[in-house]
Amino acid sequence: MLEYDALYMQLMNSIKEKMVRGEYRIGDKLDSERVMAQQYGINRLTVRKALKGLEEQGLIKAQRGSGTYVVRLPQGTAQIDQASGNAVSLSMLIRQSGYRSFRRVISFHKIPVEGELADKFPDSRKLYEMVRLSYVNEEPYAVQKTYFPAEPFWDAERYDFAEGSLYEYMELHGRLPKKIESYLQIAFPPEQYAGLLKLDRDRKVFVFEYLGYDQAEVLVEYTLSYYLPEYTSFRYRVEKKP
Repeated sequence: MLEYDALYMQLMNSIKEKMVRGEYRIGDKLDSERVMAQQYGINRLTVRKALKGLEEQGLIKAQRGSGTYVVRLPQGTAQIDQASGNAVSLSMLIRQSGYRSFRRVISFHKIPVEGELADKFPDSRKLYEMVRLSYVNEEPYAVQKTYFPAEPFWDAERYDFAEGSLYEYMELHGRLPKKIESYLQIAFPPEQYAGLLKLDRDRKVFVFEYLGYDQAEVLVEYTLSYYLPEYTSFRYRVEKKP
């Protein structure tokens, strides 16, 4: 019994190490019990116990008639560091953390400056409002709703914001944010965003509010971002007032 327990634990740890190294990513299908038994030189009961243990930890899920898939990565897996204070695109942050990344533009249109937005962009008459959905390893990770002034970015509708970075585009116009303020709260996302992120209604997320200022300290970006917490880390600084 001791040897049996040690073998199944070794297999569990081996699979988790592959997840950490990126050999298994969310959505990937694991080898069958038969293939694993042959690969590791152990019996299928040992493999089955290891897979059951991983499923109890919420890392994998068996789908009848289809196979077993990775649904979550172990704690300690590289996380995506938000609130760095630098103008770095989300897709770059994801790739720097070792994950695959792509994004979709959900909506993009020009709107009048009204209400709270008028307070943030007092010198603008029109804003672009853009909603994008970013993925980590083919799984939804973040929804970002961004506002930026239309006047200095007159050709924004010609730019492909699914493939290209907002900050790369702003840099082309000489208006890359030089200072970024970010604020964090934990809250429920709007219902439509919860749907995009495939979340249950009772699931909270990290909500970051970003304000990006150009070299003249003019606000050129206001973004609300909704991140899944299992992939996200953040840093903050406490300043002691004199």
